[in-house]
Amino acid sequence: MDSLSGRYTGDVASAMAAVLGSRLVGVYLHGSAVLGGFDARRSDIDVLVVCEHPMTADEQAAAAELLSDDRLPCPAHGLELSVVTLPVTRRPTAQPPFELHVTTAPDGAKVVDGHEHGGDPDLVLHFAVCRQAGLLVGPGRASAEVFAPVDRDLIMGQLVPELRWAAEHAPGEYAVLNACRAWRFAAEGTLVSKIDGGQWALHRLSTMDPELVQSALDHQRGLPAAELDPREVTRFVHRILSRITDASA
Repeated sequence: MDSLSGRYTGDVASAMAAVLGSRLVGVYLHGSAVLGGFDARRSDIDVLVVCEHPMTADEQAAAAELLSDDRLPCPAHGLELSVVTLPVTRRPTAQPPFELHVTTAPDGAKVVDGHEHGGDPDLVLHFAVCRQAGLLVGPGRASAEVFAPVDRDLIMGQLVPELRWAAEHAPGEYAVLNACRAWRFAAEGTLVSKIDGGQWALHRLSTMDPELVQSALDHQRGLPAAELDPREVTRFVHRILSRITDASA
């Protein structure tokens, strides 16, 4: 992560400390900033905030205001932040409840009140990454003390539908590289960046697929590359889904 994004993350932690005070357990950086492959031109800054008890409506409103792009402009693609309570991080479920969700990316800025929401399955992977590699920003408890181990079945239960969604809706490079990192988790139990997943997969593929993965890697890095054929992307993702199913069995 570049120094400007690093300072911004510190400002985010300070804002949450101002809102939550002594009830703040910690602010944790996750996603590409800790797994690798962060690029301020296209990457979000992913943050999980953990507090002792549920947020009040006033705290939710104050956090949303302090984190807005008007008050705290993000130097990357945008901020993606969720607030959860400590009991939730210590007992992961398939759809963890949350207190607040804030995103500031221009193409998807929103504030979601978790008290009016049924939970967020995306938090399963966020918890797992924080447990494995989360970076504490500012004072607080170490991530290993806050995030309990996430059951492999919970992680696979999130990875598989995400792959199916990406094959239909996400850019080709996202779908291909996300499939690669899911395959690596199924094979080795390790969560990695999209770039690391693609590089790992390059040495384990047949004659044609490495070209598709290499093009996806080049796109992800912002390098010149051939356009990805959507039919080839879909075929590749379903092939990886089959490998994942075999590995899980």
